[in-house]
This record gives sequence, structure tokens and C-alpha cells, in this order.
Amino acid sequence: MARAVPAATAKDMSNDDDDFYRPPAKTTAGLMFPARSKQTVRGFTLAKLPAKNEWRQIISASQGERETCLLALADPQLWNLHDQPTPVGFTDVDGRQRTHRFDYLAEYRDGTRIGLAVKPHERAEKLNFRETLQAIRRDLPKGFADAVCLVTERNRHPKEVQNAQLLNFFRRSEDPEADALVAERVAGLSEELSIADLIKPLDLGARGFRAAFRAIYTDLLRAQKQELISNHTIVAPKGDVQ
Repeated sequence: MARAVPAATAKDMSNDDDDFYRPPAKTTAGLMFPARSKQTVRGFTLAKLPAKNEWRQIISASQGERETCLLALADPQLWNLHDQPTPVGFTDVDGRQRTHRFDYLAEYRDGTRIGLAVKPHERAEKLNFRETLQAIRRDLPKGFADAVCLVTERNRHPKEVQNAQLLNFFRRSEDPEADALVAERVAGLSEELSIADLIKPLDLGARGFRAAFRAIYTDLLRAQKQELISNHTIVAPKGDVQ
């Protein structure tokens, strides 16, 4: 059980002590799903995005959405990720006025914005959703997104998803010291080697592995991400291996 903190002390700590626990910010989603539903599997992922240096909840209503969220968060070029953004209006193929809410709106460091629609492949085909997406793309309001994308299970490699999930877990254990030591070690590399050999001189144990794992997803290191990343994974400095 956590020890109670006097009100005055809590106030002082919240203002002055950067180590004082702060709960993650709530989701910025424009739509919240019911706590119980036969159609949705509600959950959220914790993430700290470059756009705002604080932990935030990102909701998902299916396993497919959660996997898509994790893969998006693993992209070093991602700047911000909006869950359930404002719906957009469009005219469907039959001339009827409709609205669509994307599952995610991804913003990238170069300013590009992409609307992500997540659906099972079979359902997308049954609904002829690609045709609907073309109509949505045609009628997108200016500034909402530069492109739209349908994401199905066929776009998510299972091993990449597992790596992205582990990355998200490792990012919660922030370790600037270990990250800096790995970055310094990488700066002196000129050839491929295993993660185990990379971190051995640092004598950091599991901290070193977590830092090397994170370094792969900050583009300090290159590695094959469609295989589970382990101590045996071969890595190289950025630009040395595809």
C-alpha cells in the first residue's frame, strides 16, 4: 500500500520535484468506446511522443488497432499519434453524404499526416472499403491529412509486432545513462556484430540490452526487425546494413 503524503507536501512535490509520480495524461480521442461491448475490445497503450514529452493513453478498440498503434509508435519518424480523430465528411459512391472517423491520425517529423483505417482484410474486402477510402480521400478537408491508408493484418508482420510491443515496454524503463553509453559505443563501430558483443564492454547487463534495443528504434543501429530481436541479433551502425 502506498504511504499517504500530506497535502502540503504533495503540493510542493508536484511543483518542484521532477521525480514525483504523475499519472499518464488521458487519451485525446474524440470517441470513447463503451466499457462493455460485443463489437469492441477496448484497451489503451501508454506512450510518450516527441510532440509532447509526457506519457499519454492511446486507446484501441481491437487487437488489430493495438498492433497498428504499437507499430506506428515504433517508427523513429513518428511525431504524434492521434487516436479517434475528428470525423470527416464525404460523398459515397452512391452519392450519399456520410462521415468516417479514422482509427488513428499519424503525424511525422517531416510534417506529413496520414489517416489510418484499421480493418480485418476479409471485412474490408466484403465492404469494398478500398472504394470507400478513395471517396474519403477525394473529399478530405484541407489540412486534415496528406494521405489515407487501409491497414489490415496483412500489413502487420507478427515478429515486428512482437518487437514493437517489447520496445514499448522498454521505453517505460527510461535509462538515459545506459542509452548514452550505448550511443557512445555505437559511434565507435565500423562493422556488424551481435547485440551481446556490442554491450559486453559496457557491463550493464539487462540495462545494456534494453538500451541497444531502443537504439535500433532511434535509427542509431540497423537490424532485421522481422525477426525477434535478441542478444544474438546482428546490428550495425546506421547506414551500414539494410
